[in-house]
Parts: sequence; structure tokens; C-alpha cells
Amino acid sequence: MSVAPIRIRKSLVVFTVIALAIVVAYSSDTPSALWLALIPLTYTVPLFMWLDHLEPEPPAMRWNAFLWGAGISVLVASVVNDLFIATFGLVAAAVISAPIVEEIMKVRGISAAGKRGQLDSPLDGAVYAGYVGLGFAAVENVIYFSNAISEDALGATFVVRGLLSPLAHPYFCIWAGLMIGNAAARGRSRSFAAFRGLLVAIPLHASWNLGAAVPWLSFLLLGHVVLFIVLVRRLRRLRREEMSLVRAQLQRLAFSHNLSPLELEVYGDARATRQLRRKLDRKQRRAFDERRALVTKYAMRLGD
Repeated sequence: MSVAPIRIRKSLVVFTVIALAIVVAYSSDTPSALWLALIPLTYTVPLFMWLDHLEPEPPAMRWNAFLWGAGISVLVASVVNDLFIATFGLVAAAVISAPIVEEIMKVRGISAAGKRGQLDSPLDGAVYAGYVGLGFAAVENVIYFSNAISEDALGATFVVRGLLSPLAHPYFCIWAGLMIGNAAARGRSRSFAAFRGLLVAIPLHASWNLGAAVPWLSFLLLGHVVLFIVLVRRLRRLRREEMSLVRAQLQRLAFSHNLSPLELEVYGDARATRQLRRKLDRKQRRAFDERRALVTKYAMRLGD
């Protein structure tokens, strides 16, 4: 039975085009805001590519996650937040409606990967959370940078959003991604895991905005620095554990997948993989990556 190829969802492209059209119109007097919003992606996307190196997710799925964050999530959050601002004010929207609606929409984007059977581990959930969060942040940054240019405050705004906190949106929802990925790997309820993840993501987002909006509560941001360090250490540990798991399962796959001695040596070793890939041309590299990803996926499922 053939497996249907994974494609970029047209509906997500449409929603993203609509969201981009709105922010382009909003920033028509400050077009440089569009290009400035792309700069953080040049050093944040590679971080999740590195995290996803052992068992790369399908490119179309990564695009779907990014587009979910940049399109439908932004549109829904904008409508709800604008209504909340009009009724209760800007600060109330920042600490109540924004954390709730934005994190719900981002977590739904992570869950969508699970529905397509693409979540094999907590790390997979973290990767999809990263791309969803980066998509959301990229579009949101256009508005922030446009306002900053108009108010002659671009330098400070770019330092805060582009340099000090470019991973804020992924950081909020990545905890939910870890829980959803863990549930998928163990055959447990992804919906319940998503709910549990929201109980972490929403307070994190709310306390972040509260610390930024209320000067005497700015100490809350220090707590986030500590939690971010904890998260980074956990992600690195999970990556090492996945590599160890793959190495341990390769011998069991050697016969069923006709693995060569070279493959047994290289798969599960990031440094050896990089060295070998440099010697291959583009076509050989693509074939190597596809086979390595397939074998790695089977190895991880054997280890569950």
C-alpha cells in the first residue's frame, strides 16, 4: 500500500498570505519592518534544524507548522486580542487574552503534526512547537518593528525582540510540544497532553507579558531566564538520549533493513554523518538523508 506524500497545505498558505497582506498594509509607511522581521529567523531556524538533525521531520510538515503559526494563529489571535483591547485595555489583553488565544492556537498547530502521525518522540513535539512559534513571532515582529520605527524606538525594540527574546514564542509552547510528543510516543492521549501543556504555556506567556508591562514585576523575567536554561539543558539531554537509543537499536535493524557496515557506523553519530555528507553530491546526499531518517525512525520506534 503506497503512502500519500506529505504536502504543504494550501489552506495554510492562503491564511498566511492573508495575514501577510494585513501586516504589509499596516506597515506600508515602514516597509523596512518586513525585512527586519526576517533577520531573527536566520539564527533561530538553524537551532531547530540542529535539534531535528537526527530524525529530520518532512520539509512539508515543517513548513505546515511554520505557516500555521504565521497564518491562522496570527489571524485568530489578532481578532480576539483586538476585541479584548477595545473592551478591557491593552495591558489586560497582554496578560489575559493574548496568552490564552495565542497558546491555544499554537498548541493546535503542534497537535496537527500528531494527527499526521509525525510525532515519534518528545523531541519531535519540541521541533514542531519551535516552527509554529517562529512563524507566529515573524509576523508579529513586523507590527512591533513598524511601530518602533514610527516612534523612533527601533534600536531598543530590535534588541529586545530580535536579540534578547527571539525564541520567546517557541519557549512558551515548547513545553506543550514535549508533552504531546511524549504522549504520542507512548500511545497516550494527545488531547490530554495538549491540555496539560496549555496549563504550562499560558501562565508562562502571561507572566512574561506581565513582567514586561508592569515595571515593578519585571523580576518575573529573571525566572524565565532560569526556566529557559532548564529547557535548553533538557532538550540537549533528550537529543543525546535519542542518539544513544538509535545506536543501541541499529544491530536489530541490520538484517531487516540490509544495513551496511558503514551505515552501522555512521547512523546515530552526528559527527560521522556530517563528515560523510560532505563527500556526497546533492543527489547522493538526498538519498542518504532519506534512508538515514527512515532507519532512525524505525530504531526509535523499536526502543519505545
